[in-house]
Amino acid sequence: MAAEATRGGLRIGNFSGFYGDRHDSISELLDAGVDYLTGDYLAELTMLILRKNQRAGRPAYAAGFVGQLRSVLPRIADDGVKLVCNAGGLDPLGCADAVRELCDELGVNLTVAAITGDDVLGDIPRLVSDDPQSLRNIDTGTDLPVEPDSVLAANAYLGAWPIAAALRGGADIVICPRVTDASLVIGPAAHHFGWKADDFDRLAGALWAGHAIECGGQVTGGNYSFFYEEPAMGIPPMPIAELFDDGTSIITKSKPDAGAMTIDTVKSQLLYEVSGPLYHNPDVIGDLRTVQLEAAGPDAVRIFGATGYAPTDTAKLSVCFDGGYRNSITIGLTGLRVDEKLTWLGAQIDALMPKIDELDSYRWTVIGPKDPEHGTIADATAWLVITARSTNAAAVGRRAFTGAITQLGVSSIPGCYFAGPPQSERSAAVQWPCLIHKHRVEARVHLTADDDGEHVDWPAFTSATKPPALAAEDAASVAQSPTEGLVEIHLSDHFGTRSGDKAGLANIGVWARDAESFEWLRRELTVELFSSLVPETAGMKIDRHVMPGILGINFVVHGWLEDGAASSTNIDNQAKGLGEYLGSRIVVVPARLLGPTGGNANKSIGLDIAQNAAVTG
Repeated sequence: MAAEATRGGLRIGNFSGFYGDRHDSISELLDAGVDYLTGDYLAELTMLILRKNQRAGRPAYAAGFVGQLRSVLPRIADDGVKLVCNAGGLDPLGCADAVRELCDELGVNLTVAAITGDDVLGDIPRLVSDDPQSLRNIDTGTDLPVEPDSVLAANAYLGAWPIAAALRGGADIVICPRVTDASLVIGPAAHHFGWKADDFDRLAGALWAGHAIECGGQVTGGNYSFFYEEPAMGIPPMPIAELFDDGTSIITKSKPDAGAMTIDTVKSQLLYEVSGPLYHNPDVIGDLRTVQLEAAGPDAVRIFGATGYAPTDTAKLSVCFDGGYRNSITIGLTGLRVDEKLTWLGAQIDALMPKIDELDSYRWTVIGPKDPEHGTIADATAWLVITARSTNAAAVGRRAFTGAITQLGVSSIPGCYFAGPPQSERSAAVQWPCLIHKHRVEARVHLTADDDGEHVDWPAFTSATKPPALAAEDAASVAQSPTEGLVEIHLSDHFGTRSGDKAGLANIGVWARDAESFEWLRRELTVELFSSLVPETAGMKIDRHVMPGILGINFVVHGWLEDGAASSTNIDNQAKGLGEYLGSRIVVVPARLLGPTGGNANKSIGLDIAQNAAVTG
């Protein structure tokens, strides 16, 4: 088995990248052989769902995790494998109790610990009273726009040391609430190797290993730009990180016959959902600029070169509050004259809904058609998705919004039909990222069902190293001959992309596969070019960060998702497809980058255009 080729370090396999991931993944990792199992369930949107469950009297933890354990718990005990996950959500004590009950039912003797302290909802009024600016949005710089009692959830991101303390206390299973995703790996590694709180380079190495495997199959071939180059992707298996005492790691996969484990799949994941080269964790700041990757055998990639710095005295705090209501309706437009049909529809809807301008958000998204003249009826169909959001439920409700538009069914464009019946409004919520001083967050470890928990202090540093300031990028680092041959390509013909969300931000990573192509990327893919390739970003703030160690560039688009996934009117409310959209855009590159065959060039522009540019510019 390919995974066995890297035996020697601490093997940590991640079985869940989100709440809803594959239920057979734990068995898959146990078959591959691991020392620890980790599971990440808590996307930002998931916390809101769990809060709604709690208010409705349903479990406020990932109840599916408990069901997932039923078939594998005896084997976990027999194999001596430890498990650390954040399935605790808003009720880690309740989740731990449910797991203990399952252990008793199955006759399995395991110590189940719970970690608490992330939930600071009850402290929000005091925080605001002490300092009205304490909950300032870290992305927009604005103060909390609602009264403290309107906040639905407020959870600080805990770190790795409570997890390490639970393991040191004898826990076999550790149920976490909101912790940073990578802490699920840093904690076991710090405990196993006996790392200290100021072993920053080692902790940073574990941070990148944790970041690599936290999304499950996304590092073994899922969501991967160059998937078409792999012979048999199938269902990408779960990832395994093998960590070593020096902080280096080897990333591999649980099964050799599916997915892909390459430098590119790891590079793609390292760029996922990072806001810049300095990745802040409660326990360490990792510097992505120094990280390097190399092949370590079949289906194995080594991460090394990590540099870490002391964390700040604050932790990230995710606040969520009522964002009003949203609703949507989808209309089919078949055949020709789509623009004319949209114009008529727009005029009709304006007449039916004279108060559209009073909505908080109102968006039209047109998808297709692919080929209205030569294709099938599906190819000739476009879809219009109309989405609205308002603090007034009635304004986006069935009567005033979706039902009103449905009334046009027989008196509108030819061939008009709807993808479904008119729907009622749904509640929306605003995700508000801010910071909280660590002294206001008290993590506790509960090793039994009836203890009050042991307090775990945040580490204190007397001589902390600080990360260097981010240097301005030299966009003219490589000269390009004005007469060299140029070709048009889709960006993704030669460069990889991956995108994701953080609250209202969209993150798009772009990477090269060789140094020469990276130098073109570094020089040419500026904020200005990015904006022209993604014209929908007009007027939005865009940050650009260069990561030379992994030949990558990261763009952060502010406001792309408005106030976050739980309220965005974007049909891709987690920006998953934005990277692929960028990859579909046409760019002009030197032909030499594509090799002697020209790679996937669409059309040679040649010397005529290059020479003309030299003459005119």
